[in-house]
Amino acid sequence: MNTQPFDKLPWRLFLDSSTLQALHSYGEFIYDGGSIDPKDRIWLMPNGPENIQGLKEIMFVGKRASLELVLSANSLKEVAQRQSPSYLRWAFEVVDYWESLLAGYRESGVPPFKGLGASLGVNLESPSFGYLGKKDKALLVDAVVLECEAFITLDRNLCQNRLHFESRVPMRILEPLTYSELLRQWAPLFV
Repeated sequence: MNTQPFDKLPWRLFLDSSTLQALHSYGEFIYDGGSIDPKDRIWLMPNGPENIQGLKEIMFVGKRASLELVLSANSLKEVAQRQSPSYLRWAFEVVDYWESLLAGYRESGVPPFKGLGASLGVNLESPSFGYLGKKDKALLVDAVVLECEAFITLDRNLCQNRLHFESRVPMRILEPLTYSELLRQWAPLFV
């Protein structure tokens, strides 16, 4: 089991489109304890069922742990391209949650950002990030600018390049399974 000091856990999490889609598609399992159809394609994906279970654990702890779930305008653009009204409504719910967190910061007089994100986001324009597709790069820049501590994704390519990315940008790229393992040792504090 991975161990992580409590104060070093990522709390501001940018949800990649793949993660947001999984939360929407498997919401009955994740939020309500339903089952997943034995013929569902998730069973064929590497770490598919484990990642969905990881999302379930993250959302369970997140109800009390004040996890900051973040989406951006580029996230909404990707969701809108899917042309699924229920998926778009779901994305707007997550955006509303994020915006309410930002309003809470403002109301308490605490700045939600340290002001470092924009300068760090420029780093992603370097040729060393040439392996990133246009959409992935846009979401990663958003995550860095919004000073997220982790980018939660089911994208295998991003996860395979995480060491390179993390050596140049102070944000972690994590599968839901990996983040849930980090969170697991502290989960009893929030149950």
